[in-house]
Amino acid sequence: MAPETQWAAGVADVRGTVAAAVRAVTDAAGPADPAGAAGLPGGAGGAGGGAGAHAVRLQLPQGLPPVVADGPELGRAVAELVGHAVRRSPPGVRVLVRAAVAAGADGRLDRVEIRIVDRGTSVPGGARYWSTGGLPGGPAVSALLRAAGARIGVEETPGGGLTAVLVLRLA
Repeated sequence: MAPETQWAAGVADVRGTVAAAVRAVTDAAGPADPAGAAGLPGGAGGAGGGAGAHAVRLQLPQGLPPVVADGPELGRAVAELVGHAVRRSPPGVRVLVRAAVAAGADGRLDRVEIRIVDRGTSVPGGARYWSTGGLPGGPAVSALLRAAGARIGVEETPGGGLTAVLVLRLA
């Protein structure tokens, strides 16, 4: 059995799981601001809800295929990573959370990648530090991701900041 599958407990809906996790983070940020809240049905826009809604922009296309993952564990890990990205980003700058189907080296669509992009300050080589075990949220997030069936990578964000990339196998 592949390492990714031995941890995963089921099949998860990426769009619903990620949207709920982001909503939980933004709702915890403060009271609702109806004037600026954007809904999820179009697949892009703000998270809606609390004052933190303006801090996150979602790009979750309709029709994302299900992935091999434990939905609740994936949701907790995404919430931790999004919360960290929101705290790292300068005031007024949105964190981008997007998901897309991606192809492997053989050109076959075989996974969904969830990218959490912040614009916080980072030192050169910061992605390497996060990739070698210093994940936001520490060992707890690493354990949640393993339990969810996900792999993670961290990349430098062009223009500053870091991008967490969660990789989940298609169901």
